[in-house]
Amino acid sequence: MEASDLFSDDAKTHIIQHLSNEAIKENLELLNQIDKEADWKNVAEGISGYGKVKPKKHSSISSFYKIAAAILIFISIGYLTINNSIENEDLDTSTTEILAGTDKAILTLDDGSAIVLDEKKQYKNAMVKSDGERLTYTKANTSSKRSFNYLTVPRGGQYQIALSDGTLVWLNADSKLKYPVNFVEGEPRTVELVYGEAYFEVSPSAEHQGNHFKVLTKQQEVDVLGTIFNIKAYNDEPYMYTTLVEGHINILVGDTLEVLIPNEQTQIDLRTNQLTKSIVNVDYDVAWVKGYFNFKDTSLKDIMRVLSRWYDVTITFETQALEHVKFSGLLHKKQNIEDILNGIKNTKFINDYDLKNKTITIK
Repeated sequence: MEASDLFSDDAKTHIIQHLSNEAIKENLELLNQIDKEADWKNVAEGISGYGKVKPKKHSSISSFYKIAAAILIFISIGYLTINNSIENEDLDTSTTEILAGTDKAILTLDDGSAIVLDEKKQYKNAMVKSDGERLTYTKANTSSKRSFNYLTVPRGGQYQIALSDGTLVWLNADSKLKYPVNFVEGEPRTVELVYGEAYFEVSPSAEHQGNHFKVLTKQQEVDVLGTIFNIKAYNDEPYMYTTLVEGHINILVGDTLEVLIPNEQTQIDLRTNQLTKSIVNVDYDVAWVKGYFNFKDTSLKDIMRVLSRWYDVTITFETQALEHVKFSGLLHKKQNIEDILNGIKNTKFINDYDLKNKTITIK
């Protein structure tokens, strides 16, 4: 669902009129007068679990306007998620065109051959087919031979896989998954997240003679009966996160075993291999599957790390202090990155930004 589907025409007109540059300063003053925690809960509820709950339609203009005020760093461009065709004459223009990510990946077959997949290209062989958005394997569980494929999603990309057992996997930008073409009867259904981020909707073990589903990474093993969860395991981040949406999973790190129930998350410090567990709002961690970025009290460094993968750009900071400034915001992933940068700039927490040859410098 596009963000434009969430609001009535009257609401769109109201928001556009009241998110002008002149209104931004007044709106920022509202932040000291509202319950940000409650409003953020309302925002997050609108993007819960992929394919499970549809975004809520806010019944009144005033209630949305209050929530829009709580979206701190993006308040000046909030209307752009409703109608990207509206122009803001104050936005900076650049000769460097930076596009949002698209459906694209590289499929590596068992014989080593590589197939480029994208949203404009269909592919099919005896075991698998692609419609440009999802790679779907023939459902079978009788193979006695192990044959593996890899799906690599580059920066600026995303892709989906329907494995042969019916398990669905969403791969985020800069991610790689290793998996069997068919699973062997009587053995665990095992895949490996080589690096990156993946969202799993696992086909229940009851439908596969009790065979568990396992996800391996360099640091942990996740044992699944049939459930929904997200793993974020990037090589350039100091922590790895596993977040449970539905069901339960067992996580093994060395000799340490943790059992997760819904709304729990494990964090592994990749420098020390220390495992911790906490209760979280899963909507923030899985928003990317629904087509959003959802940040809450997130450092500018971490926000830019996410944006750099999705828009395939390099982002640097002129001073290290800027990396630690924290922001919150809800964005549509199709939004222009310069609109986002100008929204951050309008908060006055950064002075400016410079864009040259797909390298962005925050000043």
